[in-house]
Amino acid sequence: MNHMRTVPLYLRAACIAVACVAFALLLHHGAAAAPPATGKTLPDKPAALPDRSVPVAVEHDGVDTAGTRLAFELKELFNGSGLFTLTDKDVPKYRVLISSVAEFPSRPEVGSVYSVIWVYSESEETLRHYLARDVGVVTQDTAKALALKLAERTDGIGVKYSYLFDR
Repeated sequence: MNHMRTVPLYLRAACIAVACVAFALLLHHGAAAAPPATGKTLPDKPAALPDRSVPVAVEHDGVDTAGTRLAFELKELFNGSGLFTLTDKDVPKYRVLISSVAEFPSRPEVGSVYSVIWVYSESEETLRHYLARDVGVVTQDTAKALALKLAERTDGIGVKYSYLFDR
C-alpha cells in the first residue's frame, strides 16, 4: 500500500516548503558564522601523533582449520594495524596465546573450540604475567569477525596495562 496517496497534496507541499526554509536557514547561518577570508593560507604542518604501537606476538597451539584460520586472521590484523607491531623478537610485549581443537574430531569442518589468554612478557627468560582470557567456538565463517573482536580486546588490554611499557 502506498501511504503517500493518503496524505493530502497541500500537506506534502507544506512539509517540503518547511524543509527548504530550514535548509536555507542552516546554509545562511553557516555562511554567516564562517571566519572572514584574510587571503593567508595556513601552513601544512600536521602534528605528529604519539606512537601507540604495542609489540605483540600471536602463538597458536592446534591443528584444526578453524583455529588456524583464527590465528592467521589475527596476525593479519595486527600486521596491518598502526596500533600493534607483530614481532617475535625478545622484547617486552603482549602475547596472545590461542589454543584450539576441533569441536567434533570426526567432522572438523563444523567448528572448533578455542581459548585465548593474554599475557605480558618482559623477555624470554622471565615469567609471563597473566592479563585476561576468553573462550568460545569458531568456524571458518566466523574466524575473521572473531579475529577483529580479539584485536579490539587486545587494544583494550593494551590501554588498560599500558603502564607495563613505561619502564
